[in-house]
Amino acid sequence: MCDEKFVCVRDTEGGAVVVVDVGMGGSMKQPAVAEGAVMGVDGKVLALHSGKTVQVFDLAEKEKVGACDVPGTIQYVTWIKGDLLAIVTATHVYHWNPTTTSPKKQFEKAKELKDSQVLSYTTDATGAWLMLAVVVAKDGGKEIKGVLQLYSVEKKAAKIIDGHAGCFTEYKVNKEKCNIMVVGGQGQDGGRLFTVEMPTGKKQTASYEKKVASLPVGAPDDFPIAIAVQNGLIYALTRYGIFSLHDVETVTLIHEENTGGRYILGTAHSTNGLLGVTIEGAVHHITADVSSIVFKLKATNPSFALEVAGRAGIPEAEEMYQHYFQSLTSKGDVSAAIDLALTAPRDCLRTLETVKQLQGFPQIPGQSSSLMVYFNRIIEEDKLNKVEALELAKLVLMKQGGAEYLADLSKKKKIEASEELADKLQPLDPDLALTFYSQAKCHTKAIQLHIHRQQFSKALEYIRSNDGAWQPDLVDILTKLVATNADGAAEFALLLHKEYKGKSITPSEIVDLFLDRTCVKQATGYLLAILTTDDEKDMELQTRLFEMNLLHSSAQVVEALFTQGRFTKFDGKKIASLCEKAGLYLRALKLNCKVHLKEGNNLQAIQRCGVNASQSAPQWLPEILKILSPEDCMGLVKALVSASPRLNAPVCAEAVIPQLHRLPNDAVIDMFAEHKAYTPLYNVLTKLLPTSEDERIHTKYVECALRTGQTTEIEAITRTSDFYNPQVVLSLLNEVRLSDPWPYINVCNKHKLWDSMIGYLMGTRNLRYLDLYVTEREPQHLPFVVGALLDAGADDEYITTLIYKVASPPVGQVIQAVEARGKITMLLPWMEHMIQQGCDDKTLVTTLAKQYIDNARQNAREYLEEHKGQYDSLEVGKYAEGRSAELAFAAYETGSHDDQVIRLAVDNKMYGELAQYCLKRQDLPLWKSVLSRDDRKELVSALVSTAIPKVSDPTEISVAVKAFTQAGMPTQLTAILEKLILDDEGSAFSQNRYLQNLLLLTVIQTEPAKAMSYIKRLDKYDVAEMAAIALKKGLNEETLEMYRRSPGGECDAMRVLIETIGDIDRAKELAERTDGKACWGILGKVQLQRKGMLTEALMSLTKAADCQQTMDAVRAVKESGKVAHYKELVTYLETVRGAATDGDMSYLAFADTELAYSLARCEMFTKLSQFLAESNLANLTQAGDRCYDEGLYEAARVLYTAEHNHAKLASTLIHLKQYLEALDAAQKAGSIKTWKEVCYACVNADELRLAQMAAQHIIVAPEELDGLCHYFEAAGKVAELEALLKTGLSNERTHIGMYTQLGLLLTRHNGGKVLEYLKLYAGKMNRTEMLRSCEAHHLWTEVRYLHVYNEDWDSALSVMLDHPSPAWEHNVFKETCCKATVIDHIYSGVSFYLASHPDLLGDFLYAVSNRVNPERVVLTVHRLGSVALVKDWLVSVQKVNNKIVNEAVNQLLIEEEDYESLRESLQNFTNFDRHGLCSVLASHSLMEMRRVASWLHAQSGKHQQAIDTALADRLYQDATEYAAESKDPTVVNSLLTSFMEKGLHECFAAALYTCYEIAEPDVAVELAWRHKNADIVMPYFIQVLKELWDSRCQCGGGKCGRR
Repeated sequence: MCDEKFVCVRDTEGGAVVVVDVGMGGSMKQPAVAEGAVMGVDGKVLALHSGKTVQVFDLAEKEKVGACDVPGTIQYVTWIKGDLLAIVTATHVYHWNPTTTSPKKQFEKAKELKDSQVLSYTTDATGAWLMLAVVVAKDGGKEIKGVLQLYSVEKKAAKIIDGHAGCFTEYKVNKEKCNIMVVGGQGQDGGRLFTVEMPTGKKQTASYEKKVASLPVGAPDDFPIAIAVQNGLIYALTRYGIFSLHDVETVTLIHEENTGGRYILGTAHSTNGLLGVTIEGAVHHITADVSSIVFKLKATNPSFALEVAGRAGIPEAEEMYQHYFQSLTSKGDVSAAIDLALTAPRDCLRTLETVKQLQGFPQIPGQSSSLMVYFNRIIEEDKLNKVEALELAKLVLMKQGGAEYLADLSKKKKIEASEELADKLQPLDPDLALTFYSQAKCHTKAIQLHIHRQQFSKALEYIRSNDGAWQPDLVDILTKLVATNADGAAEFALLLHKEYKGKSITPSEIVDLFLDRTCVKQATGYLLAILTTDDEKDMELQTRLFEMNLLHSSAQVVEALFTQGRFTKFDGKKIASLCEKAGLYLRALKLNCKVHLKEGNNLQAIQRCGVNASQSAPQWLPEILKILSPEDCMGLVKALVSASPRLNAPVCAEAVIPQLHRLPNDAVIDMFAEHKAYTPLYNVLTKLLPTSEDERIHTKYVECALRTGQTTEIEAITRTSDFYNPQVVLSLLNEVRLSDPWPYINVCNKHKLWDSMIGYLMGTRNLRYLDLYVTEREPQHLPFVVGALLDAGADDEYITTLIYKVASPPVGQVIQAVEARGKITMLLPWMEHMIQQGCDDKTLVTTLAKQYIDNARQNAREYLEEHKGQYDSLEVGKYAEGRSAELAFAAYETGSHDDQVIRLAVDNKMYGELAQYCLKRQDLPLWKSVLSRDDRKELVSALVSTAIPKVSDPTEISVAVKAFTQAGMPTQLTAILEKLILDDEGSAFSQNRYLQNLLLLTVIQTEPAKAMSYIKRLDKYDVAEMAAIALKKGLNEETLEMYRRSPGGECDAMRVLIETIGDIDRAKELAERTDGKACWGILGKVQLQRKGMLTEALMSLTKAADCQQTMDAVRAVKESGKVAHYKELVTYLETVRGAATDGDMSYLAFADTELAYSLARCEMFTKLSQFLAESNLANLTQAGDRCYDEGLYEAARVLYTAEHNHAKLASTLIHLKQYLEALDAAQKAGSIKTWKEVCYACVNADELRLAQMAAQHIIVAPEELDGLCHYFEAAGKVAELEALLKTGLSNERTHIGMYTQLGLLLTRHNGGKVLEYLKLYAGKMNRTEMLRSCEAHHLWTEVRYLHVYNEDWDSALSVMLDHPSPAWEHNVFKETCCKATVIDHIYSGVSFYLASHPDLLGDFLYAVSNRVNPERVVLTVHRLGSVALVKDWLVSVQKVNNKIVNEAVNQLLIEEEDYESLRESLQNFTNFDRHGLCSVLASHSLMEMRRVASWLHAQSGKHQQAIDTALADRLYQDATEYAAESKDPTVVNSLLTSFMEKGLHECFAAALYTCYEIAEPDVAVELAWRHKNADIVMPYFIQVLKELWDSRCQCGGGKCGRR
């Protein structure tokens, strides 16, 4: 073992190491086969050694921290300085830090020590001296000798000295630190102990003299095995258990004790003494009760006991020094007293009492006072503390130059500053006072002094310099400054705002301070200075700015603020209300509008302010209406118009007009109409009219125009508008009766109210306007006017005259209007006139035709012929049927009315006319209709006999032939065609292609046997069409004959032979006979489709040089797959390439590609190279892909190389195992995909160097990095991947993924490096992903670090609480708690510290004091541990005066019997259970505690109880004082009675004078008289009589005589 916490035991049978926790009382077993084990001081790491190897394990993380091998067999291992391991072998000593370095050799063991047994190894505090303790066997093991090898690191020299144990310690001699070596050993005369100072660093001269003393041992062969120095005392323990205690200064033996004769095997230093393991396996803590030892020592050697007590620091030491100091001062030995005060431990005598005592010594003339000697000694040797500095200041400041003297002491750091000292210096030397305030951390007073001196910048600089160490009360500082210097306060407030940005003191608080003193100007200036932007977060401050000026400043100031326009984010509603109260109605109106737009429900305020603001010219209205909603606009305008229609309506109309597009127009119109504001309404409607189609708007516009006398506008609107209500407008016009009838005419014209217009004009005798209307304005309306005039009974002559006046009348409509009223004859002259004028109106021509037919005019037929197509033939025909069949037929014929023509011809036996009509019509449906009738023979007869001979147009014959064909009359049709074509060969129809086609078609369909004879006789038919028909009918030979007789028909004949007849041999003969490429092509195509004819097909296609069959040929060869066929394909493709033309480029590209592939497939690389050297259109990539897919990698390489397809080339080279060439191809390809392929292939082939070179190009792509890492890890190449990523971090294209993936890799495979890596690169990685990985691999320290880096304080705390062993660090935990948002974590931290680190709990609580509830902390500590652990912290938070805290502190003080502190606590902090505390204290065994109880009763007003408690403890003075405090005569009388009854006459007299004003004289005198002791009361009685006499004299106004 190497400390007091753990003992390691080797279990040789179980192959394990058992670690015993001495402090906690438990053990844990670690499987390990080792020769030795030692536990680290922190309990986290275990060092095991065996042979030449040392391994260190982290037990909490269950991982190896480090391992090393050293030359030689290891004899001894121990921990030094926490994380440093000392390794002793047979020949050397090494030091090793398992986490950072390899073992470092310190020195070589002396030759005589190589076969020794190591007892211990230690170093001094600086590491300058090393000590190895061993025992060496002499005389064959009969004698054991202890030897120490001492080694100086600075001088690199070693020395051998006798001794068994030793240690180093630091000890002060004359205020100078010395490095002391203590050595214990066994000599010839017994045990020996000596001490000597070791030269270290710059201190090479010894201040400490070498000391030698005897060391108690238990037997001649006993020797010391452990030496330790603590608190100036040397602890020594021998192998046989002899314990001794020595003083370091003199090495005097102080105490000796036998621990029980135990044989000690091993030792370790403990906090207070030594720890020893006996041969039985028991662990003993060996220490000494120094207080008892000193107490015994006092009896024999008081001065030495005093020195020992001081050095050991026992509790009684201070009391002993005080007692000795009193004895020296009482003897007048001032010099010795001063020496004692300066050397007393922990400066226990450097107090105010000491100063007062020294001050009381008389000063010898010519010499310095004792006090100044004391001060000078301190200044010379040390520095003055606060008390001494203050007392010195009181002396020197009364003299000139005193302040300068103190300043000089301060510069020399010989004086400790305090608030009291600075207060005293402030009036005399403010600069020095500032220095002392700063040093004493009286920051508030320092700042106040700066401010008092108008040094605001320096005050702020002072605050800044102490930021973090102290938080100033800026509110209090500014409050005092505002009261004395408001302008200065404003200046300082601005400086504070610039510095703190409103964090330590808010702008609102500063404004409150100014307003409390009605400093509106300063507050305004402050706000204007800090409100630099118009931000939503400053709403409260902006509101206050306007509010305070509206309440306390003039309207001009407020308007100036508004006019600046800097602030818009204030509370509009509140400021609007204040503006309204201040009479700023327009400003209030605008603000209310903004509020209403934002919050709503503010319309009443808008209307109210608007009405008030409208008393002046409301030019503001348009701007307000722009921002209000339509409903709110209407509300405001209605309020204004209602308030004053005459004044406000025009202005409101002007303001409303720009907003009409979003206002309810009906509401606007109703509002103005309600108040009969026609002129404003007219203006509004004028704006609305151009874009509105609302009937009401247009009608209301007419009305307003009439009301306002806008005659011109009336005429225009009635003429142009289509949306007003005509009835209402006519009613208004009838009501007003304008002199100009045009508005009335316009309305009637617009809405076709002809009767109303004629009636109005006839009634007003204004028919002259009717002439103007139909001749100039609306001539197209003449029919309606004529009809209305006829209906109104106007004169026919007037109407006819009116019609003649119109230059271009609507003729048809006029005729219809007149004809409908039965007066068409009146228009006959006018109609003939119009015909003569060239009018071709259909109604006019039709009506006139009917009049001619009706009147049986001779020129009726000529009229119909002349005006053919101009009249309605159907109407005229029907009209003429009952009068003339010829005229009716002529009318129907002109209109092509087939049904009427057929019906009329049949009814009147007009077949000749009908046949001619059918031929001319050339209409198949008409023919179908007539040929389907029963009387078609008459028609056919008429057709053949009369109609056909007259036909000259072949089309008419063609249509007729088709009609006969469709009618199923082939016999008649054939006879007709033979007559037309064959009988008369000179006729126009004999060479007609169509008729020959028709004849041949008819024969094929009706008499196929005659087809061959007709084929040989006819020569103008369409061969392709007829051949196709014949082929469908199965006439194969006839079809073949047609093609053979046809020029250029060889190919078609070939197809018939192949496809229809199926005779390949005849087809081949035909091809050889014609020797045409097209025929060979057709043959080759067919052969391709026949099994077993691929060779013949390729030969035929080669002769055809047909590139269009390339794809089929290639497909057939592919299906065959034979190399021979590929060779034949090469020949064909080469022929195609030679015969190709510009139009065959698409086929040529395909052919070149296939040629390249075929050459490669046949391994014809020479030809392939020649082909590639020539110009070609081959898709080499496609050809290469096929070779690649088929495993022809060498061929693929050639093709890819020629194509410069480096990506595919790289893949091919991989298959060829040419990895270096593949890397070069990937470089040229520049593709991530290619790099990946090459990289992975190199990894698989174990070409790791090439793989890393390829991977360098992949890791720069973030999206590819994850897959790459997985591939390397799956292949087990973790080290190579780590090296790759580290190299990548130096790349210019490094990215977040690289840092992240390297971190993740370390978490999975090298967790020990993760924390260091995070410290370097945490800001550059994906910390969320890193967090998940660290959590998955239980790297809790790293998880905590990441949470802290992310400022996720709560998560960091959770990790430290859940995994304290690896993740918790005290300082980190404290700092994190100060920033956490979940307060419960802090309380969990309290519980954690109680359970694991109670010694650090106080420090933790100090750090989080401002974040915790002291009451809750007390309850937690009380539940889980001892409240005494947090006593100091509880005292520090007592200022909150919390009941639970106060009671906890009081209880601790009661337990400690610290009655003075208890009384101070009760006096300063009054929130506690007085009754309960009084009950506890009243029954306490300590009188001073009971005294506190009586005092507490008195403080609570229970003076009688206080007196009773004091009397019970015979505290008569206290009882008397309590009675005086009570001011109650009854209480005083009771006390007097008690004193007299107990015979305490002196107390009785003292009580009379103490309670003189309260005691009742008669009671006092009576008590004295009754107890026969009148003398004791007589002085009191005399005084009472004297005062009575004086008061009587004063009442009498005279002199009293005697005094």
